Order: sequence, then C-alpha cells, then structure tokens
Amino acid sequence: MSDSPPATRPAPSNTSSEATADQGVEGGSALAFLQASSVTRMAAIGLLILALIYTAYFAKPILLPIFLALLLTILLMPAVRLLTRLRLPQTLSAFLVVAMLGTGLAAGTVQLAGPAAEHLDLGPNVLYKIERKLAELKLPLRKAQETTEKIAEIAKLENNEGQRIVVVEGSLTETLASQAQSILTTLAITTVLLFFLLAAGPGTANRIVEAVSQADQRRRLKRMLLEVQWKISVYLRTFTLISLALGVATAAAMWALDMPSPWLWGALAAVLNFLPYIGPAITAVIIASAALLNFDSWTQILMPPLAAYALTVLEGQFITPLLLGRQLTLNPILVFLAVIFWGWLWGLPGALLAVPILTIGKIVLSNMPGTPPALRAAME
Repeated sequence: MSDSPPATRPAPSNTSSEATADQGVEGGSALAFLQASSVTRMAAIGLLILALIYTAYFAKPILLPIFLALLLTILLMPAVRLLTRLRLPQTLSAFLVVAMLGTGLAAGTVQLAGPAAEHLDLGPNVLYKIERKLAELKLPLRKAQETTEKIAEIAKLENNEGQRIVVVEGSLTETLASQAQSILTTLAITTVLLFFLLAAGPGTANRIVEAVSQADQRRRLKRMLLEVQWKISVYLRTFTLISLALGVATAAAMWALDMPSPWLWGALAAVLNFLPYIGPAITAVIIASAALLNFDSWTQILMPPLAAYALTVLEGQFITPLLLGRQLTLNPILVFLAVIFWGWLWGLPGALLAVPILTIGKIVLSNMPGTPPALRAAME
C-alpha cells in the first residue's frame, strides 16, 4: 500500500461572491456616475438658459430689430412674390414693398400724432373729472356744505389748466427725447434688414438645406421648413388682418358714439390686440378716460369702453378661433407668462411680440419629430 496522503478537497472558492460584489460596486458606481452626469447636464442647461436670457436682455438693441425684421419678412414675402410674378426684379420688388410699408406707417403716424398729443395733454384732467363725478354720486350721502366745498376746490384746480399743461408737456417731451434715439435706431436696423431679407428671398434657406449631405434628411428638412414657413405665414397674415378689422370696427363704433378722433381708438385697439388679456383692458381704460373728458352723462361715458371691449370679446372668442382653427390655440397660462417675460425683457415691443413668438415656437416644435409629447401637450 502506498503511504501517500489522502486527497484533500480544495477549499471553496469565493470568486463568484467576489465577482458579485465587484459587479455591485461597479453598478453602484455606474448609477452614481449617471446621476452625477444627469445633475451636471441639468445644471449646464440651466446655466445656458440664464446666459441666453442675460444676452437677450442686454442685446435688445440688436435682437429686437432682428425679430421684427424676421416677422415682417414672413408677413410681406407674399407681396414680394406677387410683384416678381409681374416680372419685376426681386430687389426692386423688395424695395417697393418696404417703401409702401414705410409710407403707410408714416402717414398713419402723422394723422394720429395730433389727436394723440391732445389727449395726452388732457390726461391730468381725468383725475379731477373722476373726483367730481364721484362727488356727484355721493351727493345724497353727504352734507350739502361739504359737497359744495369739494366741488369748489376741484373747480379751482381745473381753472389752473395752463400751469398743468406746461408740466405735462415738459415731461412728455423729455420722455420722447430720451427714447427718440433708441426708437430711430431700431426702426433703421429693422428697415435695412427687412429689405435685405426680402431681396434675398428663399435663397438663404435653400442653401442651408442643400448643405445637408444625405438626400433623405435633406428632403425631410426642406419639407419641414416649408410647412413651418407656411403655417407661420398664415398665422401672421390672418391675425394681422383680424387686428386691422377689429381696429376698423372699433373706429366705426367710436364714430357712432360721437367719440372724438375715432381712428385713434381704432388704431389703439388694433395694436393692443397683439397683447392678449391685458391689451383689451388697457384699450377699454384709455377709451373710458377719453369718454370721461368729453361726456357728462354716465351712459355716454360707459358706452364707448363697453363697445370696444365687446368687439374684442367677439373677436377673441369667435372670429379668431373660426379663422385660425383650434390647432393654433395656446395655453392661456403660457400666453400670460410669455407676455410678462417678454414685456420684462424688451418692454412694450416685447409684450406685443410675445404671442407671435410663442405661436412660432409651437409651430416649430409641433413639426419637429423629436419633440417630447409632454412639451406639445403643455402648449395646448
């Protein structure tokens, strides 16, 4: 017999448990890395958004005329195409369209500047007129002596009209002078850029599309750009025509109610119609103030603002949805936030551009294949 030692069983290996532990450690590290990268990505996106807002705020003198020129290009490009079909050169067609637009705006400004200045000069009298009207309403509830003294004090203040007008004119002149350079610069940049965009036509967009190497992606991009451009053009033209029609209807109503300068109130209603919710309220308040200065009875005072507001409600609730369709309706909360944001960012021009910018954003996102469904639903 052999004295060889008995065979010993090898000790159980811990390789599998160690491998499992290593996998757990690696999985935890991967999860931590993914979480860290996700947080970093979100932080980078947040910083990018803040940087864009910061840039847009301080680059207003450049970005505002660019936005205006782009919107006007989409709005006026059909007129340029019509002139080119009449065998006019593209550059000449663009020049004629820009010249007609500038002439129309200049003529309207000249016609409305006088009545607008007169009503601005009479603005301080609104407070005294309101106080007098309230005193008349409270007349049965007060003693005759107190009411008489109050009306006499108001009349004394109203008789000092010359001094008040001088102060108002000075402040108005200073305000216009401080804003004149900014307004003229914005108009000049917008006009020049609008001319170049109209003169260039669709050539720039076509060159961008042709730069895409793959044919299927090129066709898809071209189809998307054409659809987006068509929808934006339809929206801008339709809503602009609706606003002009609202202005004409408001002017006709003011003329029927014997309001002075009816075309001034029509132009005000047309412009502020681009400012949803807030615009009609501002129009009604301004018209009510003008009616208070020109009429004595409460019926005559209340009828003009009520008529203007009724026309705005009719337009917003029935005419615009009928002509534009429900596919271009926007979330009211987003509209309100957009007006506040762009108004804070760029002032009154930004507030007027808020809804067109939001609508264009919705049209672009709805035509992009990678848009998350939640984002599309949030804009409805």
